[in-house]
Amino acid sequence: MKKIIYLAILGCLSINTSCVDLNQSPKSFLTEEEYIQTPKNITSLEKAATGLYNDLWSDNYGFNCRIMRLDVCADQLTTCPKPNNSLNYFIDLIPSLSANDADQKSLWSNFFKVITSTNKIISGTPIPTDVQEAAKYKAVIGEAYFMRALSYFYLVRIFGEVPLITNSAESQNTQTRKPVADIYNKVIIPDLEFAIANLPTASRSGNSGTPNKWAAKVCLADVYMNIAGWPLKQGAPAYAKAAELTLDIINNSGLKLTPAYGDLWKEAKKLDINEHMFTLIHDAKFNASQYGKSFWPRDYVGSGWADYLAQPAYMNKYPNDDRKKFNFLTQWDTKTGKVTWDKSMDQLPAVSKYQDYDSGKHGLSAQSNGLTPIYRYADALLIYAEASNLATGSVNAKALECIQAIQNRSHSTLTTTTDSKAFDQAVIDERGWEFFAEFRRWFDLVRREKVSEVKPTQWNSSVFKANNHYYLPIPADEIQMNGWNNNSGY
Repeated sequence: MKKIIYLAILGCLSINTSCVDLNQSPKSFLTEEEYIQTPKNITSLEKAATGLYNDLWSDNYGFNCRIMRLDVCADQLTTCPKPNNSLNYFIDLIPSLSANDADQKSLWSNFFKVITSTNKIISGTPIPTDVQEAAKYKAVIGEAYFMRALSYFYLVRIFGEVPLITNSAESQNTQTRKPVADIYNKVIIPDLEFAIANLPTASRSGNSGTPNKWAAKVCLADVYMNIAGWPLKQGAPAYAKAAELTLDIINNSGLKLTPAYGDLWKEAKKLDINEHMFTLIHDAKFNASQYGKSFWPRDYVGSGWADYLAQPAYMNKYPNDDRKKFNFLTQWDTKTGKVTWDKSMDQLPAVSKYQDYDSGKHGLSAQSNGLTPIYRYADALLIYAEASNLATGSVNAKALECIQAIQNRSHSTLTTTTDSKAFDQAVIDERGWEFFAEFRRWFDLVRREKVSEVKPTQWNSSVFKANNHYYLPIPADEIQMNGWNNNSGY
């Protein structure tokens, strides 16, 4: 049987941004053989590239769900106190090789699934000799380079050393794990540089569901932010590169912040051309997100699962601005009347950020609409603010302008300090407020080595402190099949 490697086009990713009929069965699947035989057809190439986003989504419990679960290692989210909840291992900073096996397997397999598909596109597409036609092909192939880089970027941050596969003839089962620095230098950075050079300034889909040049630049800036911090700790030179990339986005992209923060999370506006730069776009019937039951309290009248609730301590220190009002649900209806969070069954506030996506059936379904945020223009502003300061040890006027733009939108208190250390802390805090529950917090805390500061009790008995790293275990099946040593502590 031929192995299907390219999945159907996502619901709302056509060139003119119109949606497909979600009730019809997908008609266009490409096998490897069919793709390799018809690479000169730009339409088939576009379909193959679009399939990469389905590869990343990977069913209801794929990327959206698993990255969400990983982020409870940080200090913003928690889970309800129910028996045998494997999320508690993450919350307590003691990831389990067995209890969290589904998380590790899903993350590993999803990213390598994308990598396998990107390698087929990259190595299987001959470029036309005509210059104009070649540019069209390279623009689509640029999406594959972007997605391969993004997948490896997640892999090295989550697992550390992983196999380095850049050819469709290679298999991860014949490879050794390569050093993190090699993966950054040999794949992630050059892939993103290719994407920047070849992607158009406006995305192919006309929305954030496919990357453009600016999305690739902010991703590369994010890469340098991580190279600057743990584990490579390249410091000021890497911060300078991140600052250069994001300043270019700020000065030349034409992007700007969406005026109302809450509009970023409205179902009716998810396809708008706004500050979202790259996302996964969901439909509950076709490629669902997990913003349904998992985000609603257990005693909510619609019977939620309470998988992801807010940490009260984090909510309490959150600025009293427009974002706080939008992001936290502090009272709700139960079958016996309205209840406040502190008197509720779980005695925890809920996350309201994604509730407009819940298909109009709050708490009644696990699957939901919406989008998974990966990069938005606010990233460029806050990366520049942080990177420019850490590269030079001084706060310039543009850095202040960037953080204040974020704060002004939400009617928050403005940062005015020009003290480098105080400004750095303000930017770290602001990233937490702005990207609350957007699957960034854990990675931020790790690269800046601040997990011990925000979770001191859990840190003291954590597997991370004991083994001097922040990695999850490699899935047990991969270890057994390849004869690798696992990350220390597992």
